Amino acid sequence: MISGKILIIIAGEKTTRDDICAVSCCKDSVEKVFLKKGIKPEVLFIEKNDFNDTSRLKEKILDINPFCVFNLFEGFSKDSQKEVILVKLLENAKIPFTGNGSFALSACLDKIKAKSILEKNNLPVARGFLVKSLKHNALGGLIFPLFVKPCREDGSCGIHKDSLVCNEKDLFSTIEKRLKHFPEGLIVEEFLPGKEYSVAFIGNNHYEALGISEIDYSRHKGFLPACKTRPALRREASPFLTYEAKWKKKTLDYRSTMPDYEPKITKTLRRDITGLARKAAKVLNCRGYFRVDLRENGGKFFIIDINPNPDINRDSGYLKLAYIRGYTYDKVIEKIVSLSNYH
Repeated sequence: MISGKILIIIAGEKTTRDDICAVSCCKDSVEKVFLKKGIKPEVLFIEKNDFNDTSRLKEKILDINPFCVFNLFEGFSKDSQKEVILVKLLENAKIPFTGNGSFALSACLDKIKAKSILEKNNLPVARGFLVKSLKHNALGGLIFPLFVKPCREDGSCGIHKDSLVCNEKDLFSTIEKRLKHFPEGLIVEEFLPGKEYSVAFIGNNHYEALGISEIDYSRHKGFLPACKTRPALRREASPFLTYEAKWKKKTLDYRSTMPDYEPKITKTLRRDITGLARKAAKVLNCRGYFRVDLRENGGKFFIIDINPNPDINRDSGYLKLAYIRGYTYDKVIEKIVSLSNYH
């Protein structure tokens, strides 16, 4: 039951980046849900200079005295860690807010930290390491093909066709290019070529699984660079989710990697995937709404990402699974708000 002011917080950054623009569209959709209920939310657009004095930012929020903050702030395009700082501010001020707490956000936004936590809890992840400079030239026994991704980004930002490499020359070429844009570091890990699964959850202590989506790359045209043990298979679309596959609807990558939201998988497989995803979310202290991504390799499943703030636009993959589960968009938003009282 919503019984007071709703404050929607979102970045005030002006950009043409598709993933960030999607958050602005999401703000409009969420706002309409409340307007239909006769509640006019206040919207706070956070600018970079608001973090010059977080005490003033805290006072600005407290002056509104919100029943709940609907938190759509995901940091800025070159500073995602501000997302964690805002949530810590809300936690310290004891202001109810939607979504994940600071521990989960901090861990999930630092992929090497998340990988370490998962490994310490005996949960399967791809073998890999962190690279922060070109001086790093040890492969640590990893076997090609390898995959290169930014350590502190989400939404497939920084993942493109050349993220998959099959020899040292291409590896260091990709590292050199990426470090210019992502100086906080890159993760290099063994590539997992199998199917990809995403499990959408909603809940705090009890996680309700909304459903599982599947991407079967064997059904699409893909490519793998040539390796010593395999000739090149070069086609246009990639066997993994690039930034284009996530956000550029007119690209072949986007069209060729559309998930199946009702995959024909056995009850046992569904249970195993959901169970592993739930364990990963638990050790990272996830709450509210979130998604866990896994890939299959040799009949085994590996956790590749935990997204603590998945896209909740009306046409997002997360919502498509919720619709199949029987939720309406309005009901999902209402439930997300109801879970904010946990903080």
